[in-house]
Amino acid sequence: MTAHIPSERLYALVLDHETDAAEAAHLSICASCRQQVEELKQLLFDLEIARLSQPTPAAIDRYQAMFNSVQTQPSPLQRFVQQLRARLTWDSRTQPALQGVRNAAAHAYRQLYVATDAEIELMVERMGELRRVEGDLIDIGQDDAPAAALVELLDANGDIVHMVDTDDGLFHLENVAPGTYTIVITRPNGATIEVPALEVA
Repeated sequence: MTAHIPSERLYALVLDHETDAAEAAHLSICASCRQQVEELKQLLFDLEIARLSQPTPAAIDRYQAMFNSVQTQPSPLQRFVQQLRARLTWDSRTQPALQGVRNAAAHAYRQLYVATDAEIELMVERMGELRRVEGDLIDIGQDDAPAAALVELLDANGDIVHMVDTDDGLFHLENVAPGTYTIVITRPNGATIEVPALEVA
């Protein structure tokens, strides 16, 4: 095969993993076709990330119900006063690594943030080029009970990139790109908690 692989065959190769010996041989010597394949793969990856980042209609209904449970909306000044900033008190990456767990530490690390009336434990786990952030929110002073909340992950521009709700304090943020973020936790019966400058490495 000397001519370039037609576009429809490139789509079949990337989407359906269909290829034959002649096409495989051509790809091994044709930089142009290989580049088109890589571009199609990147496009497919970007589309999947965009799909997973969109909340489902059921999730949007839950978010609305949570906000409706708050009878009055605070003013900007009240919101500022009622917002708590959590501080980092423990990071597993700063702890001496025990022999035999260094490989595990390279793929995941834990952090503990503490606010006035809550603790937030986070685990950041490497998932290929992206990361998974798992969190556990515990209200202090209420028998250390789990807390219902709306959890938002904001990028450096303040844009929401992930939004999930939790009834038991546990939350999961999937497909997070490495970077610096802010987590905002809104509780129906408590002050909003902000986790600033969260490094997802």
